[in-house]
Amino acid sequence: MRADKITLQQILQMGYTAYACKHRLPDYVRRAVWAILVCRTAVLGGHVQVCPEGHLDRIWYHSCQHRMCPPCAWLQIERWLVRQKARLLACEHSHVIFPMPHELHALWLANVAVMTQLVFASVHETWFAL
Repeated sequence: MRADKITLQQILQMGYTAYACKHRLPDYVRRAVWAILVCRTAVLGGHVQVCPEGHLDRIWYHSCQHRMCPPCAWLQIERWLVRQKARLLACEHSHVIFPMPHELHALWLANVAVMTQLVFASVHETWFAL
């Protein structure tokens, strides 16, 4: 097995059982690992693609479609990126972050609605002053 071609599925096949025996894992982790382990294997079933001439046949196993499975999540991630890019302004723009001092976090949590208005008002004034 080449180190540059190793997959998460292979890593889990090598060490998950021993790890799971020694550690208590939540059900959502066990479900995710199970989905990744059986992804694109006969466990989930599949279908056969056959050449009409009979020269070639190929088995395509079904994928798990779990959001934590790298091969399955890839398409979902790409679709999400396309949606996010569509939301961008069709002009030059800058994304600006105004951090809040840590000392104000408790005050923020105690009164989110008022603090949100105050922060946005002060950011607006600061931004237009710049």
